Amino acid sequence: MKSDLHFKESNITFLKLFVFLILSIFFLYLDKDLEYGNKVRNNISYLVQPVYNLANFPSKLSDNIQTFFKNKNDLIEENKILKKKIQIQSGIIQKIPSLTEENNRLKKLLDSSTSVNSSKILLAELIRVNLSPFSNKIIINKGRDKNLYIGQTVIDSTGILGQISEINQTFSVVTLITDPGHALLGVNTRTKKRIVISGTGDNRKLKAMYIALNEDVVEGDSLITSGLDNVFPEGYLIGKISKIKKDMNQDFLDVSVVPSSALSSNREVMVLW
Repeated sequence: MKSDLHFKESNITFLKLFVFLILSIFFLYLDKDLEYGNKVRNNISYLVQPVYNLANFPSKLSDNIQTFFKNKNDLIEENKILKKKIQIQSGIIQKIPSLTEENNRLKKLLDSSTSVNSSKILLAELIRVNLSPFSNKIIINKGRDKNLYIGQTVIDSTGILGQISEINQTFSVVTLITDPGHALLGVNTRTKKRIVISGTGDNRKLKAMYIALNEDVVEGDSLITSGLDNVFPEGYLIGKISKIKKDMNQDFLDVSVVPSSALSSNREVMVLW
């Protein structure tokens, strides 16, 4: 009984094997030129593709999330770098107008030096300005370490500023020509007459002294250094006569002079030897 059952199962298994073998041979015959097989595989791939996509979805989602956060971090870091660059560039751009202005000032200073008879000049920067009614002085960033000396002439691009009155190792004090205790000898460029010019304490005003009532002076006359006072070299602009008052009860004319130099707005000056 048992043996008969075993025999029947064996026959069924053999029959299945025979059927699958016949089917395999049949499909091999159909697929011998790959024409039918390729068509079937192509059609089946359309049905299988969604299954593949669904199976790959978790992995793809994970990769996209990682890429998103990585790109976000990269963008944040790149944004920080770009912001820093923008700040730096903004600083440079803001500096351009002042650099252009400074370049123009330096050009004027160098151009004005072409008429200097001295053998040496030195550019200096202002580190302090003291323009009070009692004392008109500035401090420059050059001193004994640059071989400066008392009485040395200081000018800017438009005229005489003053002379060094105090020297330290790394800075010096310059007394301006508008200082009330300062005076120099000038020349009227039109008449060639010598005129004593004194400071008033006002950095916008000088005073021409001891001019006779009948002296030939007019508003607009230019005054330059005479070179005869052994202090200032000859030929530098002092200023222009701006106002003349004539009082017959006085011995001299009241003559006001506007300084040529920018006494209150300089940033660089020039020291002469």
